[in-house]
Amino acid sequence: MALDTTYNYDLRTFQKRSVVLLETIHNVCRKHGIRYFLIDGTLLGAVRHQGFIPWDDDMDIALMRNDYDELIKHADEWIPEPFRIVCHENTPKYPKYFAKLEDTSTTIVENIYLGYAGGIYIDIFPLDEVPSGLVRRAVNYYRFDRYRSLLYFLYRDPYKHGKGFSSFYTRLIQKLFDKERIHRKADALLREYAGRGMDCVMTHDNKLTAYRKSCFNDSVTLTFEGVEADAPVLYKEVLADTYGDDFMEMPPEEKRRAHYHDYCDLNSPYRDFDIRKFIE
Repeated sequence: MALDTTYNYDLRTFQKRSVVLLETIHNVCRKHGIRYFLIDGTLLGAVRHQGFIPWDDDMDIALMRNDYDELIKHADEWIPEPFRIVCHENTPKYPKYFAKLEDTSTTIVENIYLGYAGGIYIDIFPLDEVPSGLVRRAVNYYRFDRYRSLLYFLYRDPYKHGKGFSSFYTRLIQKLFDKERIHRKADALLREYAGRGMDCVMTHDNKLTAYRKSCFNDSVTLTFEGVEADAPVLYKEVLADTYGDDFMEMPPEEKRRAHYHDYCDLNSPYRDFDIRKFIE
């Protein structure tokens, strides 16, 4: 059964619903002494637009590894309903190496062929220590990326592109490798330099982009869609490292790409959505 991806949703309504997620994680982190930071397009939106980048609905935060682990450890007791932190440790069908804070009263399918349905979300990335030298950092990143690629095929519907060679390759990987073992190996590489006095950190989501660890020694409060949100104390340096020194300039219209979802329902909980009937 094919999934109808011709749905429509109002972007501004989606953005406003997502802001509640940011308020929730902000309050939880403040209450429990956890430091989080806006990052990537969410940080850029806060600085340049005091909220969302107008065409974007994606939200990203990052935490230093120790704070990230503490948040995941206590997620079930700290996060109020209808929200939930999901990660591969507590949700076997979740395919990512990082966590998400999801609104369980909604339904989002990012990629139908990965077989996972969740709620509208904030991506939560760990900031892991890495070497400042490009070569050593690249070795760490590309070793990690090899396992991330394996995870993609381990979760992917093998018949996404039909029953040709692509399906054979995917089915072979799914036969040879165990998801949990690959998750553990990927996680070990993320933590490879933990506690070794490195000067830089990275999320491993923007290829080799790394930041001076001192950028995250403290936080400053910015306004995002009328609510308080925490940013790295050296947020301008972080933005320049991510987007270049001209990060305050608007990109040309052809590069203003929205985040795409295969399915979205802001009024129905994802526990009622049976993704299996669309991929079996």
